[in-house]
Amino acid sequence: MTVDQRGAIAVFQALGFKPEALLGKHVKDRQGMAHDIVVLSQDVARFEAQMRAYGMNEALGG
Repeated sequence: MTVDQRGAIAVFQALGFKPEALLGKHVKDRQGMAHDIVVLSQDVARFEAQMRAYGMNEALGG
């Protein structure tokens, strides 16, 4: 997402996502202005293990 989407980035970080890369001037808006984007990632295996530890797999039918 673009770096100016601070609220959305904060939500994803609260869910355990971490910044991995910053790509400068990687996308353009409708007016042709270039924007930087941030790439976020999450350790899926760790997240799954946490959900199992909390009993979420069973609660969600997994």
